Amino acid sequence: MSFGGTSILDDISFSVSRGERVSLIGPGGSGKSTVLKLLLGLLTPDAGDIVLMDTDMIRASDRERQKTLRGVGMAFQQGALFDFMTVAENLTFAMEHMTDLGPEEVEQRIDSLLAGVKLSRTKNMYPYELSGGMQRRVGIARALATDPVVSIFDEPTAGLDPVTSTIILNMISNLAGASRDCAQLIVTSNVEIGIRFADRLLVLNEGRIVADGPWRELLLHGSDWVRNFLGVRLIGLDFEYAQGLKLPAEFLAQHWSR
Repeated sequence: MSFGGTSILDDISFSVSRGERVSLIGPGGSGKSTVLKLLLGLLTPDAGDIVLMDTDMIRASDRERQKTLRGVGMAFQQGALFDFMTVAENLTFAMEHMTDLGPEEVEQRIDSLLAGVKLSRTKNMYPYELSGGMQRRVGIARALATDPVVSIFDEPTAGLDPVTSTIILNMISNLAGASRDCAQLIVTSNVEIGIRFADRLLVLNEGRIVADGPWRELLLHGSDWVRNFLGVRLIGLDFEYAQGLKLPAEFLAQHWSR
């Protein structure tokens, strides 16, 4: 994929299976957002293939693409809620356009999802009445409201404090994890968030996938660039906290003296 003659993505190739959880990580400007736009059909690549749930997203008709996208739950970076709708109306809108649920089923699912993200009292509130973290949580609930086959979370904790970030990650795991067949992809530039969400990392740099595998293996045995990118964002954490992340013993011994 290129813009104005400038290459943005080059020779990108990866797959995510049903029920798999994966983190796509990389520094700012590495092409993560472009990958998402290509997956969702918002951009067309210069060359290559994109297959989403057995649908050829490049060659399919608009109707076929829209049908496939009904199986995708997308949580945008800033929540992307409709300001003129209440929380309940935002969730209802998603379900009315992407599911065949009846009014009673929609109402029950709204109550269940808001309880799941600890926001039951916000049902009739508008987004401007919510904090940034609360808007993110509603956005996650909306992404999962349609019981998707694929769930994508774009920088779900960017700009949030550590406590709120942990709450949001736990909620994604609990809600999305209820469906074992749901493929989950989180996109983040935060290494800690990436490794807490998934065992498998896709590491993107300068428009290329430079590593794909279990993060513990990459942290210890990846290329120099990969080990540096992952390591410098973990070195300096409190030792007990680093242990809680289950960082490899070899890595802990190398960077923390006890």
